[in-house]
Amino acid sequence: MTLQLPNKLILSILIVAGTLLGCAHNDSTPSYGLDTYTLGRSSVFTQRELINEQLKDPAEIDTQVRDALLNSYCDLMAQGVIYVSPDNQPQQCRSQIESLSGTKSLSQTKSLSGTKSLSGTKGLSQTESLSNKRRRCAFKYHSCIKSCPLKGDDCLPCIERAKRCLNE
Repeated sequence: MTLQLPNKLILSILIVAGTLLGCAHNDSTPSYGLDTYTLGRSSVFTQRELINEQLKDPAEIDTQVRDALLNSYCDLMAQGVIYVSPDNQPQQCRSQIESLSGTKSLSQTKSLSGTKSLSGTKGLSQTESLSNKRRRCAFKYHSCIKSCPLKGDDCLPCIERAKRCLNE
């Protein structure tokens, strides 16, 4: 009877470990290691600031700020944090969402990125590196938003960092 207890315990541990390992390799949504709390705070701030940008007089709109906010917004849509129907998605987000969510453009880009065109350039690998750059900038932005209070203008330095990141 004492031999059965360790065998059952070992079997239970193996089952739990196998289940956890299986869940760890589930690549259905890119998460970049950010928790839902961080992404939720970022979505609240990003949507609020995008609305504020839209309400400004067209002469006052800073296109770099809008681009940084849109990059974050697109990333949040691609990760499934924000749902926007396909017909209401901003045009700037469509290719980014496809590449981040793993739909057709990412697989096509990966399969063709190593091929050279007649001019000898690698155009699709530049698209891939731009996508990785946007993803990295969005990650930094979301992480920054986590540590600032959402009331007031305390998170504006995060937008400035995102602008600099996208312009590098």
